[in-house]
Amino acid sequence: MSDETTNAKTKYDGVAKTLHWIVALLMIVMLTAGWTLGDLPLDEKVQTLVIHSSLGLSVFILIFIRLYWRRKNPPPALPEHMPAWKITASKFSHHALYFFVVLQTLLGLGQSMYADFDVRPFGAFSVNMGANESLHSVFHELHEINAMLLIALILLHLGAALNHHFVQKDTVLKRMLPYGKA
Repeated sequence: MSDETTNAKTKYDGVAKTLHWIVALLMIVMLTAGWTLGDLPLDEKVQTLVIHSSLGLSVFILIFIRLYWRRKNPPPALPEHMPAWKITASKFSHHALYFFVVLQTLLGLGQSMYADFDVRPFGAFSVNMGANESLHSVFHELHEINAMLLIALILLHLGAALNHHFVQKDTVLKRMLPYGKA
């Protein structure tokens, strides 16, 4: 794709939008469900963790597909009225979201690898390498801390999108909405 075509692009294509909203929905479900896991009895916890880890693996795969698609199909340019510091902040926050989503799945995998119960994503394969309470605890804490960082980044992302729509009154949000006319 040439620079001229990229600069003329005004909205995201259907693949980018679909990947964005599927990952967003899965992340909301997983972050919400993740907070309730500690209160469940062990048998329900393991069943929920199978679903949670299956969704986590799905997010992991979808994020890499999304990054590949984004590389081959660059997003539309940010509005010309945006100051350089906001453009830098936007790029940094998007990179941070990708990084911390990938990290979250890896930390969840580490947690599952050393749990004293077997979590099988999609019920298909075991990731357990044998119970190790110390390693499980470290991965668990890091998974929780990273979840809080992700929530903060998601809220920042959502706040920025709403600011563009309601305060800046530009098309940044509309061009990512499933039926948005940018």
